[in-house]
Amino acid sequence: PGMTGRVHDSRFDTVIALDGPSGVGKSTVSRLVARRLGFVFVNTGDMYRALTWKALEEGVSIRNPKSVVRFLNKKMDWKFHVHEGVLKIRLDGRELGRELRSERVSLATPIVARIPQVRLCLRALQRQAAMAGRAVLEGRDTTTHVVPKAGTKIFLDAPVEERAKRRYHQHLSDGKRVKFESIKKAVETRDAREINMNIMPKRRSPGTIVLDTSHLALHEVADQILKLYWRHHRGRRTS
Repeated sequence: PGMTGRVHDSRFDTVIALDGPSGVGKSTVSRLVARRLGFVFVNTGDMYRALTWKALEEGVSIRNPKSVVRFLNKKMDWKFHVHEGVLKIRLDGRELGRELRSERVSLATPIVARIPQVRLCLRALQRQAAMAGRAVLEGRDTTTHVVPKAGTKIFLDAPVEERAKRRYHQHLSDGKRVKFESIKKAVETRDAREINMNIMPKRRSPGTIVLDTSHLALHEVADQILKLYWRHHRGRRTS
């Protein structure tokens, strides 16, 4: 599916979609917003990680797109449930948690995620997860391809330097020893890869609001999004 205009669809009226480049704070902000509203937090990237984990478990050659597509066409049993406000994934009867954050899965996921058929398939699952409404969907493609009819669509942005700083401090607080320059290079590399894969949108989906998070703490970004959400809903009630 391509870009879609703002044709109103009430199923997605209480959906907030958050997009933006790596290191901009999407996950933290989305969790804050979801918690404040009592909505379900959906990390769309976890679906790519789940598929990658399964492919690795089955011995699929992930560097061969044809092998991945053949694997994708096998019947897989995806089930979702909500635990403590977060959408959890059960794939072929196994609930996935810590496995999704392993280094092996983290390194392999971008290889799998760049395959167009994979993105098409998982976008449909992500859209399905949003159908019930009252959800905050975080991740690439959410505002442009997954839920372009979401009631509130936000693109978080910040310069590379600022995003690298956030990642750097995040790693330090996790007890990891890292160099700032290597983090900055990783952020730049990911930006370039997403532009080449057409994941970094060259134009915004109509109605998407861009928020520059450079000089804001992440809880302040969440406050702004909540204001936009309630403004949208007051507008719908009075129109």
